[in-house]
Formats: sequence, C-alpha cells, structure tokens
Amino acid sequence: MTKIYSIALFSACFAAQAVFAEGHIAFVDSAKKYELNIQAQLVDSLAITNLENAPTHYDNSMSVRLFLDGHFTEAFQYAARVKVSTDFTNRSIVEHSYRPEQGVPYNKQSEHKRTWDLFAANASYSLAPLTLMGGFDYLSWGPARRNHVILRGEQGFYRPWQDSSSQISDPAPTPYFGYQFEIGPIVYTQYAAKLFEKKNLGKYFHAHRLDLNLPKNITLGLSETSLYGSTTENAGTNPNLEADSSGREFEWAYVIPFVPYVFQEHLQGDQDNISLAFDLSVKTIPGWEFYGELLWDDMKSPTSMFDDGWWGNKWAATVGIARDGLRLGPATIDWFGEYTRIEPWVYTHHKGGGYTYASYAQSLGSDLGPNAQEIHSELSAEISFVRGTLVAGAVAKDTVFGGNLTDIHGPDDATDKKFLNDKSTLKYQELGGILSIEPWSFISVRAGYTRFFGDYEGYRAYGVGTLQW
Repeated sequence: MTKIYSIALFSACFAAQAVFAEGHIAFVDSAKKYELNIQAQLVDSLAITNLENAPTHYDNSMSVRLFLDGHFTEAFQYAARVKVSTDFTNRSIVEHSYRPEQGVPYNKQSEHKRTWDLFAANASYSLAPLTLMGGFDYLSWGPARRNHVILRGEQGFYRPWQDSSSQISDPAPTPYFGYQFEIGPIVYTQYAAKLFEKKNLGKYFHAHRLDLNLPKNITLGLSETSLYGSTTENAGTNPNLEADSSGREFEWAYVIPFVPYVFQEHLQGDQDNISLAFDLSVKTIPGWEFYGELLWDDMKSPTSMFDDGWWGNKWAATVGIARDGLRLGPATIDWFGEYTRIEPWVYTHHKGGGYTYASYAQSLGSDLGPNAQEIHSELSAEISFVRGTLVAGAVAKDTVFGGNLTDIHGPDDATDKKFLNDKSTLKYQELGGILSIEPWSFISVRAGYTRFFGDYEGYRAYGVGTLQW
C-alpha cells in the first residue's frame, strides 16, 4: 500500500507544472484540481512628519512581502501572506517586552532601527450550503469605507495623537475558526477568536452575523459580539469588586449557531461584554451607495441612545454616501463622504483589559477610539494607470476619562457622560492629496501630502514604491 501511495504521489507531482503568469508564479496539475499561486513584493516607504511643538520626524520602512493562495479542489480554498519589515527613524526606539498590551511586538536593533513581522492566513472548505472557515487573519464587517465601528479588520489610518515610535501602527490579526450558512438571500456567519491582552491569560471573542440580501440591491446586516477574558489588572487595582481575581476559560456555548448572545450571557452569570450591531447598504440607484453602521454597546434600550444621564449608554455609528464609477471623458470618478460618532466609554469595560473591545492594544472597531468623531471625504479620478485623490476631513478626540480604551469606570465615578468636552477635546482638520501611478503590473508608486490645521498644526508627506512579481 505504501508503494502504491508513493507512485501516485510521484505521478501527481510529475503532472504538475509551473506557469509564469503575469504578476505571479502558478503551480497547477494537469487536471487543474490543485493550484498554488505565489507572489512577492518589495516595498520601500519614507514619511516626513512636521507638527508644531514637535521635532521633524523621518521614518523609513522597507519590507518584503510574500503572498500565497490557491485551492485543493474547488471546495478547499486557502491564502496566506507575510510581511517582514525593517524601520529606520530619527526618533528613539524603546525596547519591546513582547507584552500584547504594548501593541504588536518588534525587535529593537539599535537606537533608531527595529525589525518586525506580521502574517495572515485563512482557509475555507465548502459543503454547500455550509462553509467551514479558519485562520489567523483580520475580521471585518460592515459597509463603511473609512471607519468601521463593528469590526475594522486591517484598516488603519494616520492619527497624529497615535504617532509614536514605541508602537506599531498596523492592526494585528487574530486566530479564529467559524462557519457560514448561505441559503438564497440569507447568509449566516459565525466566528470564535482568540485575542491578546496579557501573556498567558486568555481573552476570547465571539461574533455572529445575519446578512439579508433584499430586493433593489439592499443589504441589511444584524450582528452580535461577545468578549471576555481573565483579569489582567493586579489584585486590588480595579475599583469594581466583581472584576478582581477572576479567571475565564473558552465558553463553548457561544459556538452554538443561532443562539442570541444577550440571552446566553445571562445563563453564564451576566458577566461578559456583549454588543449588538446593525448595518445597511443601499445600492438601488446605479453607481450610488448609501450606507450606515450602528453599534450598541451595553445599552439598556434603543431610546437610551439619547440619554446622557448614564455612562453605560454607549453607542457608535458611521453613515456615508458614495458615488462610484462615474465616467467623465477618459476619467473614472469616485467619491464618498462619511461621518462617524463614537460616544464616551465605547469599546471599554468596567472589568478592565480582559473585557475591552481590543487586541494588541488596538480597538477591534474604529481606531478613533471612544469619545470621538470624524467627518471625512475623498474624491478620486483615474485615467489609464494614474489615480489622483483629494482628501478632506475634520477630527475631534476627547482625551478626558472615558476617552481611552484602557479607562475603567468605577462605582464612585460620575454616572453621566459628556460627548466631546470643549476643555479636553483635541480638534484638527486635514486637507491633502494622494497620487498613485502603476504603469506596469510589476511596479507602482504612491505619494501623499496632508496639511493639518487646529490643535495639530503642520504637515505629513510620504512616498511608497513597490516592486512585485
């Protein structure tokens, strides 16, 4: 039997062939049941940041990126990618302890140099109408184009108050497994994931979602998330007594399909961080999209959204409008405008880090964090291999208690909330442009410039060059 298996394996390998397709190398067998695609990128970038009351920063990043994807039969799809980066800066780099609460880890090579890496991988197996999924990847839900308030996945943007050489700005992937049922216009998706808050202490995330694909190109999404973990704060440091010295294991009840988390949590002691979310995308008018996302975080009732008398009435929302694919002569025009509002204390939890809506010190939702808002618009025009984008926006971020992911509300703290207190809120406007050029499939160049006004005065300019095959 072993000999027969070896002959079959040798025959399959002999039948495979390497194809140098445009932009990648592909390995396929003669029947094309198995396929492996490999791509590689070399990326070099330079950013210059000059903000008032701060020294001018020069940050250079070079990275090697590898991509792999393919299938074993049409039912089994897979993909993986890795990025290995080396950063140079004129700022001082501090040592990283590899503690998740300090963000994505890196290795300090010298006073002004560090190396770091990220990878992501996923696989799926289709047994229609069921699809099994698993990986170490980014999870993203909702139609928002800039600020996802539910799950932002890999999205991240430059925020002046987050500009630091001691933390990687890229969001981190998370290990997960899940499944999806698709029956006609109804799609049900469920994930169970592991998050990272403190070494050797468990933190877990569950999410399920129902997508309704309605007539007139309208999609409605309803989702729930549950988040919990072991206590990460030192004993006696959290003023909430029920949060002290508690250990949590993976709750398998959350893996059962179609069980509402808000009810399941009650049976498990009413101790987890539960949120409910809705999102809507309307593409009834060709070329146009109207969309929105709404996250309810521990609210008592829908009407309590507008009650600022209790700090726990936490919600976040993004609404937007977009026009895509408008042809004006040789140019293709795209535009969108978006508004995001995140109330105080959203994404935080009174039990501390084991229950916050975060992993590797970054929000799973919008990277604006709690107690913030943003108005943002982009107008793009593409002609042949050149694309230009104009960007305009205004951001407000409150730095007071309840405006940070790590803030813990105690029993003696104020029971009301204040959105964007004038005395503690940082406000700035930004105006900029991006130029992208891709004359051939193996090379691309992107350059951008942003001018900041308000509490952050100055500019940021950057350039990125990519070689790929």
